Parts: sequence; C-alpha cells; structure tokens
Amino acid sequence: MKSLFLSLFTLITITSFGQRNNVGTDNEATFKNLLKEVYDAYESGDDEAMWAFYTEEASEISPDGSLAQGKAALKAGWSEFMKMVDSKPTFTYELTSWRLLDPNIALLTWNSTANIMVQGQQFGGPSSCMGIAHKIKGKWMIEFDSMTPIMQMPEGN
Repeated sequence: MKSLFLSLFTLITITSFGQRNNVGTDNEATFKNLLKEVYDAYESGDDEAMWAFYTEEASEISPDGSLAQGKAALKAGWSEFMKMVDSKPTFTYELTSWRLLDPNIALLTWNSTANIMVQGQQFGGPSSCMGIAHKIKGKWMIEFDSMTPIMQMPEGN
C-alpha cells in the first residue's frame, strides 16, 4: 500500500511539474513572438501595425528619461525622433526574462542594440528594456515600455 501511494504521489508530482513547465515554455514562446511581431512591423515600415500592439493608454520612458503617456503622445514622440535621425534606425532584440504578474499581465525584459545615426554621429548601442504586457480579448498588448542605455561604468580606484 505504501509503495502504491508513493508511486501515485510521484506520478502526480511529475505530471504536475511537466504541465507547469510546458506552460512556462508556451509563455516564453508567446512573449518571444510578441517582440518579434512588434519589431517585424517596425522593420517592414508598417507603423500602424507596430502601434497596433500598444494600448491607447500605453506609457513609455524613453532613453533620455522623458515620460510619454497615451498612444498619441508615443506616436508624436516617435515622429519627432524619426525627423532627427539620418536614416531609419536598426535594432536587435532578445527576450531575457518574463514573469506573469497574473494570468493577463506580464513583466518582460529584453536586451536590445540600436544603430542610430544623427548628423553623422553614432548613437544608440546596447540597452536593457522592460515592458508590461496586458492580455486583452486574447491578445497581448503593450501597456508600458522603457529602454535604458547600458553605460560603461568607470573602473574602481
């Protein structure tokens, strides 16, 4: 009887762990795909497709530290930024972590490298990014994002 109970307990534990593990893998694939779709829309030049991933109330802290609230403000800031650059910037990205805060809200982090030229001078470089995604009617939408440039710190004394 003890052996049967132990076997049953082990089977339930393994099955439960496997199911949780698959959920994690599924969510990781979901969030990797979300980033890919947003960046692909940008790279294709389809700004409306890119902005379709943002909620109307979305907020952002840009690399210079300024805060924009609402999709209209995000679009206006992006438009001004695009007028300053010599050519369309290029970005790389890689999801580094994600965590469900509840079944419909996720905290995402990713690394990005930006190639941005302004008046012939290189800007951009590596950044650490963070976003909050909100699942609305079955679709993950961006509620907040930020891009923090990674700065080389001076060597210690």
